[in-house]
Amino acid sequence: MPRRDPSTLDLFRDYAPAPVVPRFDADQVKAWTPARRLSRAIAKTLDECGRSREEVAAALSEHLGERVSKATLDAYASPEKPHAISAQRLAGLVVVTGDVRPLNTLLNEAGLIVIEAKYEALLRREKARELREKLDREIEAADAQWKARR
Repeated sequence: MPRRDPSTLDLFRDYAPAPVVPRFDADQVKAWTPARRLSRAIAKTLDECGRSREEVAAALSEHLGERVSKATLDAYASPEKPHAISAQRLAGLVVVTGDVRPLNTLLNEAGLIVIEAKYEALLRREKARELREKLDREIEAADAQWKARR
């Protein structure tokens, strides 16, 4: 095993690539129900976005073209209040804060994720490759069966 030179810096020692899919750690949004997990995710987003809830409410109101108050945001962020955020307002919150993690928290139950649109072509390519591999296996199986019966 090669020895490491102690005088040479390890450029990748502290490198951690950014996550492909932004998510909250499970402990950050831990709750008994999906609705409460979403409320915790909204609260975390509002706490980490770098803007006050009043500022977020104003930006969300402008984005949606309807009034959204700080009190409404507080209700959405509280797992104890029975106020569920609408899909339109959740999408607006993602746009205004730039944080997609609440959507990924919501979609986790369905086994889905949100990804940037720029990756759609790559996903389509990979799906096509999987389909091509499946067709190649079917062709090979049919060829083997044909040769075996001759």
